[in-house]
Amino acid sequence: MRMIITGGLGFIGQNLVAHLRRRFPGASLWAIDRDPDAQPWELPCYDRILRACFADDHVLQFYDQADVVVHLAAETSVQASVAGPGETFRNNVVKTQKLLERLRRFAPRTHFVFASTGGALAGDGQSDAVDETLLPQPMSPYGASKLAVEGFLTAYRGSYELRSATLRFSNVYGPFGLRSHGVIPSFCRMALTTGRLIVNGDGAQTRDFVHAEDISEAIARVIEIRAEGVYQLGTGVATSVLEVAGILRRSRPELGLRVAHRPGFGAEIRHSLSDITKARRDLGFTPRHRLDDGIRATLEWFERNASLQHPWLDDIKGADQPRRLWAVG
Repeated sequence: MRMIITGGLGFIGQNLVAHLRRRFPGASLWAIDRDPDAQPWELPCYDRILRACFADDHVLQFYDQADVVVHLAAETSVQASVAGPGETFRNNVVKTQKLLERLRRFAPRTHFVFASTGGALAGDGQSDAVDETLLPQPMSPYGASKLAVEGFLTAYRGSYELRSATLRFSNVYGPFGLRSHGVIPSFCRMALTTGRLIVNGDGAQTRDFVHAEDISEAIARVIEIRAEGVYQLGTGVATSVLEVAGILRRSRPELGLRVAHRPGFGAEIRHSLSDITKARRDLGFTPRHRLDDGIRATLEWFERNASLQHPWLDDIKGADQPRRLWAVG
């Protein structure tokens, strides 16, 4: 079985490939990723890595022999989408439709697994956990781009019988987040450099924080049973940004971490929480990582893998030397 992971050198991709290697030892795992910042020592255990955009003309032929495509590549920054909605639309929607068209014509039996978003689709004003039946009301061009791709997947499934699963991730954290813009990896970088945890707004906004290993397990289960349709993935537990800061401060008091506030931005969702009932029922999905333990382990990973190749860690004394995290097969 050949699996292709777009955005495979990113944060979730690096967690996912290690998980898939254990779950599907005989599979051929490929990554397609154009990330110019990925360091050689970060390259994980793929059988082949194509350093290119997932929709480049010369790359499309490689999908023809794929049994599974896990589509992680995207412009994921809400702020960037607000500043440049056209670029987000081109990267997330136009290029993905180009990939779907290739699969429709040359690999119609491929199982397509799409990384969507939970909170950015739901919109604001949601006081309860969001499930798959909620009418999406995205507040940012990023959320709208994910919704547009979900629409294309529904159309390609109905018109061409292309098999696909849409996974609406909540706020993912864990190791390999050197360039992730999520709350927890951002706080880990701040903790190891300035010692100030900078919070947007009052910090009372809540998120459903889920560990990357739990997300990887969900994807593996989707692949195993060739699941189709939409699934919310999270923990079903809401935690405020200030609570996350508190966990870091309590776990590492010797760092003397301080909380500072800056103005929030208009497209930010106030509260986001996933109802994972359907994923529990259909996939047997049960998140295993407790947030306190996961945050501590994530910070420890950042410390162990500090490298002067990353400017945000330049002022850490005694940082580890660069090293290969995963051997390239």
